[in-house]
Amino acid sequence: MRTCSARAPMSGRLRTAVRALGLAGLVCLAAGAVSAAGAQTVEDVLLQRRLQYRAAKAEVESARSAAAVYEADFAAALEAADRARRAGDADARERALALAQDRSGPVRSQAQRVEEAVEVLDAAREALISIITVRMEQLVDRLNAASSAAERTRLDRIFQDLSNELQALEDEAGDDLRLDPVALPEVRFDPRDGPEELEIKAQLLERRAAIADSAIAEVDRDVGRLEDRLRIQRQRRDFLAGTDRFDDTRLPVVTGGNPGERTPAPADSTAAPARPLTLEERIAQARLYRQQLEGYRDQLLVRARTFRQAIRFITSGPAA
Repeated sequence: MRTCSARAPMSGRLRTAVRALGLAGLVCLAAGAVSAAGAQTVEDVLLQRRLQYRAAKAEVESARSAAAVYEADFAAALEAADRARRAGDADARERALALAQDRSGPVRSQAQRVEEAVEVLDAAREALISIITVRMEQLVDRLNAASSAAERTRLDRIFQDLSNELQALEDEAGDDLRLDPVALPEVRFDPRDGPEELEIKAQLLERRAAIADSAIAEVDRDVGRLEDRLRIQRQRRDFLAGTDRFDDTRLPVVTGGNPGERTPAPADSTAAPARPLTLEERIAQARLYRQQLEGYRDQLLVRARTFRQAIRFITSGPAA
C-alpha cells in the first residue's frame, strides 16, 4: 500500500475531489479517514460509502416516483382543457388551464429535485467506486503477505466480490454524458450575417468546444482510474501465477471471473450475451473516444475563428 505524508479527514463532499485525484490521492483520503477516526478502517469507510450510496439511490427513486405523479396531474389538467375546448365550454377550459398553470410549478420543482438527487447519487457512486479501488489494492498487498493458502483463498474471494461490485457500479453509471463527435452543430456562415449574428455563432461553437474540453478531462480521469484498476488486477494475476508453481499453495478454482479477465463466450453460441470488455479494451476504447473528441473540439474552434475573422473583416475592412 502506498504511503502519503499529508493526512486529512475524508470530507463528505467528495465528488470534485474524487474525480480529480488519482489512486494515490484516494489512498491518502482513506488513510486520512482512518487517522481521523482512530480505530476506523478502510472497511469502515467502505461500509459508510455503501450506506450513503444506497440512501442516495433510494432518494432518486423516490424523487422520480413523485415527479411521475406531478407530471400525470399536470397532463390530466391539460387534457381537461383540451376536452373543454372541443366541447366549446369556455368556462371549463379556463378553469382547466388555471389548474394546469397551478400544477406546472410543482412539476418544475420536482424536476429540479430529481436533478439534484441524481447529482448526489453520482457523487456517492464515484466515492464508493474510489474506496472500493483502495480496498482492492489493500487486498492485493495482503494477498502477497498471506502466510497460508486458506488465507489467500479467503482474501481472493473478497477481491473478486469487490471487483464484481465495482463492475456493476460502473455499468450503472453508463455513458449518458458522452458527446457525439460526429454531429457538428448546424452553425453555418451566411453572407447576410452581420457582426452580431457572427458573434452569436462564434460563441455557440466555442461553448460547444468548451463542453468537449470538459468531456476530454472526464475521459482522462476515467482512463486514469481504469489504469489503476488494471495495475491492481495485474498485481493479483502475477501473484496467483507465482503461487501456481507450488501445489501446496495453489488457490482453488473459483467459478465466475473478474471483470477485465473474463473468458470470451463460445463462438458458436448465438444466444449467449456479448462478452464484457476487458480493462485493456475499455482503456483503448476511451483513448479512441478522446481522440475523436479532440478532433471534434478542434473543428469547432477552427469554425469559430472563421466567424471571428469575418467579424474583423466587416468591422475593420480588408487589410491594406
